Order: sequence, then C-alpha cells, then structure tokens
Amino acid sequence: MRHEEGKRSNLSSALTKRTSPLRSVMANWAGLGVNAVLSLVLTPVLVHGLGNLYFGMYMLVVAVLDSCGLLDFGMRTAMFRFLARHVGGGQREELERSFASGFVIACTSTALILLAAVGAVFLMPHLFTVAVADRAVFRLLLLLCGGAVAATFLAQSFNTYMCAFRRFDLYNLVSAGTGILRALLIVIVLASGGRVLAVGAATLVVALLSLFAASRLVRVADPEFRLSLRMVSRARIKELLAFSGNAFLGTLGDQLRFFIDSVVIGRVLGIAAITPFVIPGRLMVLFRELGFALASPLSGVMSEHAGRNEREELTKSYLAATRLCLLLSFFVSLLLMVNGAALIRFWVGPGFAQSYMLMLVLLSGYVLMLGQQPSVDLLLAQGRHQLRGWWNLGEGAANLLLSVYWGRKYGLIGIALGTAAPMIFVQLFIQPWYALRTIQLPALRYLREAFLRPLLVVALVLSVCAALRTWQHPYSAGWLLFSGLWQAALFIVLGWWLALTADERAHFMEKIEATLGSESRGAAQHETHLE
Repeated sequence: MRHEEGKRSNLSSALTKRTSPLRSVMANWAGLGVNAVLSLVLTPVLVHGLGNLYFGMYMLVVAVLDSCGLLDFGMRTAMFRFLARHVGGGQREELERSFASGFVIACTSTALILLAAVGAVFLMPHLFTVAVADRAVFRLLLLLCGGAVAATFLAQSFNTYMCAFRRFDLYNLVSAGTGILRALLIVIVLASGGRVLAVGAATLVVALLSLFAASRLVRVADPEFRLSLRMVSRARIKELLAFSGNAFLGTLGDQLRFFIDSVVIGRVLGIAAITPFVIPGRLMVLFRELGFALASPLSGVMSEHAGRNEREELTKSYLAATRLCLLLSFFVSLLLMVNGAALIRFWVGPGFAQSYMLMLVLLSGYVLMLGQQPSVDLLLAQGRHQLRGWWNLGEGAANLLLSVYWGRKYGLIGIALGTAAPMIFVQLFIQPWYALRTIQLPALRYLREAFLRPLLVVALVLSVCAALRTWQHPYSAGWLLFSGLWQAALFIVLGWWLALTADERAHFMEKIEATLGSESRGAAQHETHLE
C-alpha cells in the first residue's frame, strides 16, 4: 500500500509541472509556426534547387515511405489514449506498464518499416517511369528516407508520453529544433552543389537526432519516467492492440486520403507532375497541422473527462472544442481563398497558377474535416471509434478510386476532386451525427452552440472582403501583407466578441494573466538570484 501511494505521489509531482490546455495550444502553435515558416521557405528552395523531376522524386519517396507509418497499426493513438487516462487517474504503475508494452510494439513496427523500405528499393523503380540513369539515385533515396521514417516513428513513442503529460512545449521544442536544423542542412547541401541524395542524407541525420532528443526530454516531462521490460504485459499488449485495431482503420484511411495523391500522380501523370500538386498540398498540410495543434490538447482534456466518467463536462468540452476548431478552420480558409493566388505567386514563382485552383478544390474538403476534428477526438476518448475506422477506410478507398478515375480524365484537378469529394460526404453526412449519438447530444444544441457563432463571423468578414473586392487588387508583396493583416485583425476581433462566450473570454484572460504573471515572477526571482 505504501509503495503504491509513493508511486501515486511521484505521479502527482510530475502532474504539477504539466501545462494548461491554453499553454499547450500556444506551444503547439509556436512549434507549428516555426515549421510552417521553414516549410514555406524550403519549398521554393527545393523546387528550384532540385528541379521538377528530382523534387517530384523526393516527394514521391516521402509519400510512399510515410505510408509505412501504417505499420504502427494505430498504436500511437492507442498509447495516447491509455497514457492520458492513466495520468488523469494518477495510476503510475499502469502508466509504466502501458508505455513499456506499447514501446515493444513500436520497436517491432520500426523493424517492419525498415524491411518495407528495403522491399521498396526493389519494387518501386518498376512501378514508376524512372530513367535508367536515375534508378540508382531512386533506390539510395529510398534507403535514406526509409531510415529517417523509422527513426521518426520510434521517436513518436517518447513524444506521445510527453503529450500525455500535456508537455506539448517539450514536444514542440524537439519538433521546431530538428526542423530548423534540417532546413539549415538542406540549404547548406544545396548551396554546396548537393543534389537529392544529399537532401535525403540530411533528412536521415536530423531524424536520428530527433530520436535522441525525444528520449532525453521525456525525463523532463516526468522525472520518474522509467522504461523497464519487466513492466511489459501480454494482457496490456492485447488491450493496446484491441484498441489500436480500429484506430488502424482510421490511420489507413488517413494515409490513403493524405499521402496517396503523389503516388497516383506519379503513376498516372508522371513524376514531374507531382510538383504543381505538392504546392497546394503543402499548404493543406500546414492547415491540417494547425487544426491538430489546437485539437490535440483539447483531446487530452476529453480523455481525462471520459476517464473520470464526467459526462456533462465531456459534452461541454466537445462543444467548445468544435466551436474553436471551426473558427480556426474558417479563418485559415478565408485567408487562403482571398489571398491564395497572390501567395502562391510570391512563394514559388509565376509558373504555378494552376496550383491555386487545386488549392480551392482541396480547401472545400479540409475546411469541414479540420473544423470537426473534435468529433474524432470525442470518439477516441470514449473508445467508441470502431465505426469511425471503417468509414475512414471507405473514404480513403473512395479517394484512391476517384483520384485514379478522374485523374485520367481531368488531370490534376481530377486528383484534387477525388480527394475532396469523399471528405465532404463523410463530414456532412456521417461523422458528426454518429459522434452526437455517443453522448446523446441533440443536433439542434450542437448546431446552435458549435456552428452558429463561427458561421456568423466568417459571413461578416467575407461580406467586408466582397464589398472591398479584395481579390481583384493587383497585389504587390507589401499589399499582400497588408491585406492579410487587416483581414486577420477583423476576424480575430469579431471572433473574440461574437464566437466566444463571456465565460470563455474571462477564462482566456485569466489564463493569459496567470501566464504573464508567472513569467514575471520567474524573471523577478531570476534577477534576485543574480543579485
């Protein structure tokens, strides 16, 4: 009994160091901001430094090997759910058992990823049109990027542990730090005359450093962290696999939805055609990560409410999370729709006008999917995600089939339509209504408390943009910046007063003041210590 109380006390000590959901969101956005800037800077550097063919080859390899992440069988989702529930319940021994058991599964999956990369070396050059002179480069690039994917995958186990303690600041420190290092190495190798293999080597080096950093920082999140093979439990492995099995179907659907487009384009239209599609695709990835950065900490809160069986608190958290995610989704979509053509022209050059139309098609699906990400988190928090896995798989399969069919008929715009159409159908007619049933939430209350306020805000801002005919202005770089700033300012002001409730505004102000106050006290204590 005393031993168990001691373990619980140690866990309680670690919990006092975790950040609030607001700080977690801000940490996620800070990390995402760094990586977004790096992505925006690196994309034109890579496009012009490698050329359409080798940039397309690099993106094709990355897309294929990222799909090897399916070999985690949904384990990352399962681990986060189990670890967050143990943290919320103060169960130190169960926490250690779940992590050790999940880590063994992760190591097995990492070995499978390496084997899959080796297999791809022999298979892929025959599936895609690759010149004989480039096949050796293609194969070496597969090996380099395969090692990077394997190292990154293993690092995610430690990152998941940190996120379960709401230490998203540490997680984003690793993400941003390795992102900066990767960008610097790529710029250096390209400036030195290096080609696509040098870029692959830089990616591998940074992935290994990311694994090392995550394995060290996990002890900052939890000083009592312990990874012991003695804690591995066959029963817990079965529980994790049982939960992850349905999550795996969702992951498989996500892979088909997010990463299969480059493979389809490379097969149907040629490797060089990947480049104009990757440009809006990069913007959609940033859009998706921005939504996940907001939803992830809120997902942990919902898991804790579900673990304590707090039904009404779970419902309130779900409604608030949906409203915030919709507000963010509408905000980013509006900025991209109004300013996207000018942004792409200044970002990668004048030769990619087609990319704007592709972006608009993709945006029609992403705006709904990211706005309703809390529905997915709600299902996972309750362990009610079984059907979600199947419809996500169906959506991914429909994406693949429609992209191949429409891609042959309409080219790149058909690929984009094949991605957006199934996404829109699922988000309008399946996912939110099933999520409402699991908590017995009336649809009218959901629409009123989650949708109405964000829709009002975006309608008002769009009306102002239409009245000023913003998108018809002959943009300069300065005007593009000015346009984005005033639109963002207007949206934020209206969102603050119209989309948030009075209690939420008070809560945010209280958290902001507490954060600033703690930083001021920390600075004062530091100055006193120096004196």
